[in-house]
Amino acid sequence: MKQIIRSIGMMGLFLLFTSGSWAQDAKSLIQQMENKINVEALDLTSTFQLVQKKSGEADRVLRLKIFRRDLAGRFTILFQYPDSEKGKGYTRTGDDLYLYLPSTREFVYRNRKDDVGSSDVRTDLFGKQDLLSQYEPKILGTEKISKFDTTVLELNAKSLDVSFPIQKWYIRVSDGLPMKVENFSASRTLLRTVYYVDYKEVGPGKFLFTKLMSVNNLEKGQSTLLSNLEISTSKIPDYTFSQAFLEEQSR
Repeated sequence: MKQIIRSIGMMGLFLLFTSGSWAQDAKSLIQQMENKINVEALDLTSTFQLVQKKSGEADRVLRLKIFRRDLAGRFTILFQYPDSEKGKGYTRTGDDLYLYLPSTREFVYRNRKDDVGSSDVRTDLFGKQDLLSQYEPKILGTEKISKFDTTVLELNAKSLDVSFPIQKWYIRVSDGLPMKVENFSASRTLLRTVYYVDYKEVGPGKFLFTKLMSVNNLEKGQSTLLSNLEISTSKIPDYTFSQAFLEEQSR
């Protein structure tokens, strides 16, 4: 009997250490994922087109230019289209996020919960991810998304200053990149689902999503599709991450 129990125990350990993502804890998985999607060694400039769809309405199109410096935890978002939004922008350093309104020439302090241009996409999607400072993760299991095996993690917020109190991340086993994120309220109502459709490698082992779909689960038929138009890893002037830069762009 002891030998049988010992054999079962050894088999359990064998499965634990040979089953891919199960051999790692939730925090390690998050850290490995963020190591791929954060680009501390590079400056990153990208242009995205956002197409928001609503049932019974014409598509709404936005174009944004994003400047990122993950090493300093900074980004600037500049609205380029349409004319009604042109000149608006965000600048963020660490947790401090400001929205510039050219109509009144003022900066309004915002938090990470802000939706970009009233779309279904939040500002923190475009900057450096630091999930472990905001959430406590745990592994729920595995699930197949399309043809890919994923590890499912649940993240519960440590404080109220987060985009969503509860999130579920579906991390692709083959390369450690996210495929889907489900965002929930504190009562576990599904609010929004984000699908990462495609990526581009912008540096050795560093990736930027180039196509993404964000679905509003509270409004039937409402979603926003992001498509990348261009990417550059050229050095960005420090001035670009200032409030003065946004003011200058709106003139």
